[in-house]
Amino acid sequence: MRRLVGLLLAVAVLLPAGATPALAHAGGLASAASEARVIGLDPPVPGLAVRAVEFGARLRLDNGTALPVVVEPVPGSVLSGLPVVAPGATARWSDPRVTAAAAERPPGDRASWSVPLRVGGTPVVVRGEQVWPPAPSPLWWLVAIGALVAAASAGTVRRGAGVALAAATLVVLAAHLVHVLGSALVPEDQPYPLMLLSAAGYALLGWPLGAVGARLAARGHPAGPLLCVVAGALFAVVIAPVDAFTLVDPVVPYAWGADLDRLLVALTLGGGLGVVVAGVTLLRRPG
Repeated sequence: MRRLVGLLLAVAVLLPAGATPALAHAGGLASAASEARVIGLDPPVPGLAVRAVEFGARLRLDNGTALPVVVEPVPGSVLSGLPVVAPGATARWSDPRVTAAAAERPPGDRASWSVPLRVGGTPVVVRGEQVWPPAPSPLWWLVAIGALVAAASAGTVRRGAGVALAAATLVVLAAHLVHVLGSALVPEDQPYPLMLLSAAGYALLGWPLGAVGARLAARGHPAGPLLCVVAGALFAVVIAPVDAFTLVDPVVPYAWGADLDRLLVALTLGGGLGVVVAGVTLLRRPG
């Protein structure tokens, strides 16, 4: 049994080690210290709209004019990769001028940027700013620690420990599932099922393992705690390297609100580790 636990835990740890950020966040998005905002067009052009989308990660241009719109490249660049938007079309892109503005936090927590366009033969400038909101409260880390302690305590219950472990596992599973569902809604131009897989990554394996493990643990089956341990490790290890920054970064790419996502991440990270502790405790309990 100990060798089997060790093997499954090793799989839970080593599989996510090869995951790229795109496998950890829907569309490769991640939390950030700042957010881009579009102020307006100079001069305004009827039918042309530009705004920041995906929590400032990209700009979106809707061309409602009768003329093509060209996004001018950065001076001196050879290949810009920036779009030419036909009349009636929409384009989204990550602009290097916005990225450069976000690279260094200035005094006052606000920096200006601009993106030049050509509408037909007319020059137009997108005026914008990069804003650094206040950091979230460090109390979110206490929520994660509290989730760890609460889940781990399931292993110390004398009666109904399997039921307590099952409940803790299902809470962590639900928290991670809702985190993935809301994260996958943020990318604008990608299929939602594909973004679900992108946001879940290898933790996708934890959903069936956690559900089956919780069911078996509640029934007193000896395989239940083992499956709960593996599921908890998958959730915690996959979410820790990337989504833990949600607890410290003010800008969170989540469709249903940053604080809700912080709660979900805290429950998944802390609760997942706690489920591992509780499950191992039950596996080592005699009889």
